[in-house]
Amino acid sequence: MDKIGRIKELVGILQKASYAYYGLDSSLMTDKEYDNLYDELSVLERETNCILAGSPTIKVQGYILDGFTKVKHTKPMLSANKTKDTKEIEKFVTNNRFYGSYKLDGLTVVVRYKNGEFTQGITRGNGIEGEDVTEQCKFIKNLPMTIPYKSNLELRGECVISWDEFKRINKNLDIPFSHPRNLAAGTLRNLNLNIIRERNLSFVVFECVTDMKDDSKSETLINVHNMGFEIVPITKLYSTVDQVHNALQPEFYQYPTDGIIFELDSRKLSESLGSTSHHECCRMALKWEDELYDTVLKDIEWNTSKTGLINPVAVFEPVDLDGTIMTRATLHNISYIEDLQLGIGDIIQVYRANMVIPKVHDNLTRSNTYELPNKCPCCGGDVEIHNENGSKTLHCINPDCVAKLLGKLVHFVSKNAINIDGLSEQTLQKFIDLGWLNSFRDIYYLSEHKEEMYKLDGFGKKSVDKLLENIEKSRNITLDRFIYGLCIPLIGRTASKEIALCCKKVAINNMWDDIYAFFNYGPFYPSELNGFGEVMCKSLNEYISENRNIIMKLSKEFNMKNVTKLEQKEESLLNKSFVITGSLNHYKNRDELVNIIEQLGGKVSGSVSAKTNYLINNDTKSNSSKNKKAKELGIPIISEGQFVQMITS
Repeated sequence: MDKIGRIKELVGILQKASYAYYGLDSSLMTDKEYDNLYDELSVLERETNCILAGSPTIKVQGYILDGFTKVKHTKPMLSANKTKDTKEIEKFVTNNRFYGSYKLDGLTVVVRYKNGEFTQGITRGNGIEGEDVTEQCKFIKNLPMTIPYKSNLELRGECVISWDEFKRINKNLDIPFSHPRNLAAGTLRNLNLNIIRERNLSFVVFECVTDMKDDSKSETLINVHNMGFEIVPITKLYSTVDQVHNALQPEFYQYPTDGIIFELDSRKLSESLGSTSHHECCRMALKWEDELYDTVLKDIEWNTSKTGLINPVAVFEPVDLDGTIMTRATLHNISYIEDLQLGIGDIIQVYRANMVIPKVHDNLTRSNTYELPNKCPCCGGDVEIHNENGSKTLHCINPDCVAKLLGKLVHFVSKNAINIDGLSEQTLQKFIDLGWLNSFRDIYYLSEHKEEMYKLDGFGKKSVDKLLENIEKSRNITLDRFIYGLCIPLIGRTASKEIALCCKKVAINNMWDDIYAFFNYGPFYPSELNGFGEVMCKSLNEYISENRNIIMKLSKEFNMKNVTKLEQKEESLLNKSFVITGSLNHYKNRDELVNIIEQLGGKVSGSVSAKTNYLINNDTKSNSSKNKKAKELGIPIISEGQFVQMITS
C-alpha cells in the first residue's frame, strides 16, 4: 500500500475510534494504540504534504448525541497539540512564562453564569456545538450554583470521577466500567437524573473563557478557585519542564489523567498566536509513555459470554506492572491476535493502559503459530467467525450453550431486573448442572425441587424456603424491569423504561395490558422511542419476532397487570412532570416515589421549570427556592397525601 493509501486507511480507522470514544462513550482501542496510529498519520501527512478533510490532525473529534439540545460555543473548543518528547515542549515554551497542569481524562464541559447564578452547562460536542446538560450539571456536587462574581462568567473544565468513586460504583455493577472516563461521560449524558445523583461527579476548571482583565491565566484560575470552584492543580511560573514533569505524576492525583498540559501564561500572547482548525497554539500536551514489560505468553484462554461472543485472554508469566503482579490481559478479538502474529511461548510486551487495565502491546517473537479454537470452550458446540466493523470475532452458534444460559440467568435475576435475592451465579450454575434450569421460566418451578434442595450441601431449610419466597415475591414486577431482564441486545435500563412507557400508551389506546402491548405491537420505530436509533429498534424488533412465544409464556408467571396497568382516567400521570423536594413520610425514600411516578408514565426532574406540572413537598408553605419558583410559575404544590390520592382515586 502506498503512503496516500495508508493515510486514507488511517483516517478511516481513527474516525471510527473517535466516534466510539466521543459519541458512544466506549473504546475500540487503547489510548496508546490511538496515539500510535495518530503519530503515524502525522508523519505521513508531513512526508506527502497530503491532509484529508476528515483527518483528526486538523479536525476536532467529537459527536453530539440525539436527545440533547444543541448549543453553540462562544469560541471553538479545540484540542491541544500533543507530543511525547520533552524536547518539543522545551522548544514550545522557549523563554515565555508558562505553567503546567494535569491533562484530565473525563468529559470536557463549559459552564456559564449570569449575575452570580449558574445558567447553563454544555458538553464539548463537535467543538463548535455541544449538548445542553444544564439539568445534569446541577447534580455535580462540587459545582457552585451561585458565586460572588456578578458579571457574566464562562469556564471550561473537565467532568471527572475520582479513582475511589470509580471503584465504589464498580463494586455494585454486574458489568463494571472499564475506566473512570467512560463512567463520567456516560453519567453526565444520562437522561435519568437519579443515576447522576447517585454518583459523585466532579467538575475541575482548567480555563477561564471570560476575560477578567488579568493577563496572567494562572492568576485568573486562582481567582476562579477563590469563587468556590475546584481548579486543576497548576505549577509555579518559571519552573523548568523537568520540574513540572516530576511534580505532576499521575499517582499524585485523585482523578484520572493522561498527560500534562504546558500552558503559556500570558493571555495577550496566547491570543496573538492564534490557532489551527485543530488546536490553539498557546498550549501543548505531553503524553506519558506507557512503560513496557517483557514476558512470555503461556496460553490464550477463551471465555464465552451470554451473547455467544467468545473473548480471548492472554495468559503470561507473572510480571510486575507498576507495583501490581499481572498474569492476564485481554486480546480483544481474532484480528488483534492475527496482527500480533501470536504463538504460545512468544515473548510479548505488556503495559497498564491508563495505569489500570493490563494490555498486550507487541509480540517480539511473532511466531504466528497459534491456532484458533474450532469449538466453544464451554459447550463444545460449533463456532463461527464474524467480521464486525473490520474486526474478526469468534462466536458460539449453539443456542443451548450453557455459558449463554448462565450469563442470561445472572442478568435476569439481578437487582435492576427481576431482583431475586439468593440466586447467586454459583447457585444458578449448580441448578443448571442438576438440570433444573434451562430457561428463565424454569426459575418459577424450582419449588418442585424443594425436597432435593434441602439435601444439597450449603442449602439449609431456612435458606431454601427464603429463596423460594423471594422467587414468589418477584412475580410482582414492572414492565421495564421485565424487559431489561430479557437480555435484549443493545437494550439497557433506560431503553427498557422508554419501551415500557411506549407500551403503556399503546395499551391505553387499544385497551390492552402493558405486557400484551409489548409482544403484540410492532414494529417499534425510532420516532416512537426517545433516544433510539435504527440499530436499537432493529435489535428490539428482531428479538420480539424471534421470541414472541417465549415471552408470552414467561409473562404468565408475573403479575404485571396489577402493577403496571395505566388506566384511562382524568388524573393519569402520562406525560406529567414532577419535582420532589423535602422529606417524605409515606414513601420509604425518594427513589421509591420516583419509581412509582415513572411506572405510571410520569417523569421526574431535578428543578422546577415552566414544564413542571407538580411540585411534591409535604411543607407546601415552605419558603424554599423550589417552592418560590413553583409559586412564581403558578405550578401546583402538593403533599405526599395529595399525590397518593391522585394516583388511587
